[in-house]
Amino acid sequence: MRYDSVARGRVTRREVDPYRLWYASGGLYLIGYCHLRNEPRMFAVERIKSVTPTELPYQIPLHFDFDAFVEDSLTVMRGPRIEVELVFEKGTAAWAKDRVWHPSQQLKRLPSGRLRMISTVADSRELVGWILSFGSGVRVVRPESLCTTVKQEAAKISANP
Repeated sequence: MRYDSVARGRVTRREVDPYRLWYASGGLYLIGYCHLRNEPRMFAVERIKSVTPTELPYQIPLHFDFDAFVEDSLTVMRGPRIEVELVFEKGTAAWAKDRVWHPSQQLKRLPSGRLRMISTVADSRELVGWILSFGSGVRVVRPESLCTTVKQEAAKISANP
């Protein structure tokens, strides 16, 4: 297939053994073994520019576990697994506590109506954007690297062009 890679900023040619189509967060994704990267990868279907079927046989490995493949993703982006601790302020906590944002989340009510959330998720741009979506109603406690990234991204948003 020809794939418009956002990370590379160009169209790349990929040989992919398709495993599964997955609908998540308003998008359709192809999960399959990428021969270019020699590992299972996730491809946004809308970025697939063309497909050329082949007669080459393949088999989905018996050990491939789709749920394990996506378990660290907040929604779809994958990355290194990190433990994240957030504290939501009272107004945001009332909203954040009513949802399962990730299966690993652990919630604890704090004084003054605040809420602590600890989750083990993929360290990705998706995580940073999700945190920023709560505005000043959330604080990143740890890891420090995520706190720094969120602060830098917030500064870029508010900077004058």
